Amino acid sequence: MKNTLLGSGWVLGLVLIGLAGCDPVPRRTLTTEEKIADLYWIYSQFGENYAPLEMKQKLHGLDYEKWKADTIEAAKLTKTNDEFYQLMMKFVAGFKDAHTSASLTNSSLPNRAQVAFLGFGGYRHGDSLIVKKLLPTISKDSAYPVAVGDEILAINGLTLKDAIDRDLVPLRDLGNREANYTFHMNKLFNRVSTVNGLPAESDAVLTVKRDDRKLTVKLPWVLRDLVQFRAEQDAATQKTKSGNFLMVSDDADPTRLFSFNFIGFDGKVLKPMEQIEKVTRGLRKKFSDGFRMIDSIAGWSPVDELATASIDAATPMERLKEVRAVPANAVYVDGSKTYPAYIVPAKVKTADGTETREKRLVGYILIDTFSPSSDEDEVIAEFKNTLSAMQALGVQHLVLDTINNGGGSLVLGMKMAQLLSPSKIEMPKIQYRLSDSWLDQFETESLDALSDSEREYSRRLLARFLQQKDSGNRLSSIESAETLAPFSINENRDLEQPFKVVLLVNEMCASMCDIFAGILQDNEMATVMGARTMGAGGNVVAYNQAPNSHLELRQTESLIVRKNPNADQTPSYIENFGIEPEVEIKVSEMAKTKYVDAIKKAMSEVTKQ
Repeated sequence: MKNTLLGSGWVLGLVLIGLAGCDPVPRRTLTTEEKIADLYWIYSQFGENYAPLEMKQKLHGLDYEKWKADTIEAAKLTKTNDEFYQLMMKFVAGFKDAHTSASLTNSSLPNRAQVAFLGFGGYRHGDSLIVKKLLPTISKDSAYPVAVGDEILAINGLTLKDAIDRDLVPLRDLGNREANYTFHMNKLFNRVSTVNGLPAESDAVLTVKRDDRKLTVKLPWVLRDLVQFRAEQDAATQKTKSGNFLMVSDDADPTRLFSFNFIGFDGKVLKPMEQIEKVTRGLRKKFSDGFRMIDSIAGWSPVDELATASIDAATPMERLKEVRAVPANAVYVDGSKTYPAYIVPAKVKTADGTETREKRLVGYILIDTFSPSSDEDEVIAEFKNTLSAMQALGVQHLVLDTINNGGGSLVLGMKMAQLLSPSKIEMPKIQYRLSDSWLDQFETESLDALSDSEREYSRRLLARFLQQKDSGNRLSSIESAETLAPFSINENRDLEQPFKVVLLVNEMCASMCDIFAGILQDNEMATVMGARTMGAGGNVVAYNQAPNSHLELRQTESLIVRKNPNADQTPSYIENFGIEPEVEIKVSEMAKTKYVDAIKKAMSEVTKQ
């Protein structure tokens, strides 16, 4: 079964968070025949649906046929289900693709999966982890040797990065080293047998920095049945009324693991049910409202970062202050609800960075998702009004903050990029996997689109793609991404002149966020600052399920192509390459201070003469 949404407009598969009704992992130990059957199911999905197969073989030096055969032989040697589950995940992870991943649904019954934990969770700070929360089963009066605020530097003699490379990346590889470290940092200390494998050691020796001291702390890995663990933590939550829980999986679906809150990669407490509701609201829209470029199950950022802020924060500005450092003299732009915005005076600097006496008003907008809960038309109108209000007040310099933006709607992102220019800009291009999924989508639109012109547009594309498939092509010709929303992306005639823009990005800027940065950079509309974006350069579709293990597979089924080709005139893909910033800053070291230094550097850059 494939997870897609079919409607009157363009529809593409979106990863559903727990809505597909996958069966849980089996009680019985799988036979060799069952394991091989599941592997052939995986191979068939890659063969039919995976767009960058040829690209990955060339880029990573994969001998795909040998790799498949070797995996079959390795499966014959596995003794337990967990060993086989990890083998499947290693196969999928070998494609080094942020949008291509595998997951298993854990049962609500015992004796299916185990949890190993040390008792704390946190977020990445450079090469270390800052402890954010302790498990609620740890009494505040206990002698537990790790405290909130501690900095974990090493585990069992390995740096955290080396431990992640050894233990976790082989099971889930985003294709970007820095993104892997940020994504996996908390998971290193909280393991699930069906997700990221149990540790080989019985104890963990931690190097801990507390204030100016370095401590050596030895903790036992506590092993629990997953169901038992859940019951214990739920009971402790009821007793303490604490909402502080650990994320031990990259799966935000509480039916798969836990019903309580969990900590995201940057230390925020996330609410899985809010994530699910926001995604399902997006699913109810027709496809013309959004070609989705998000893998919410990956969990690298909440669907809406601001939704995780305190319920006591009544205004968008108050919610913004919980996730970002905001200057004391900032003035909120009225009406900017989806993407909170403010204006602040900043000193103008010379080209070499010397401050002058002159000041300029600088606008700031947090774009934390391209998958907001509001209707796309409302979001576009709001974003346009924010830009107009800024310009009416004399703002000519603009900082756009997309740090930790996990992606969303391609159409929304393209429309927002176009709103930054009074003249038409060039959108990225796209290559489609010539599979039944895409061909069915274009055929549906050729019959059901809202106008004769759109139906004819799709009919011609379908005819061309069918001819290309008959010729043996795996990928379609390179088309404008506007083929997904013909006639709907138009210049912003209300904008008197373009802003001078600095765009903040980091390694967790993924999918549509990758693409948004590429649009602005390729059209010379912004200076991109931060760290190289993740490089999740296509859409994602979920398929479930393998017949015996019930594994769910998510795959990249298109490739975004940048405006300018490579030096050898080959297509320039975002997949695995991301967007390189013109000005590099170490964003991964700034979560602790709500990215205050990144925002200051962006303000300084945008006001340079």
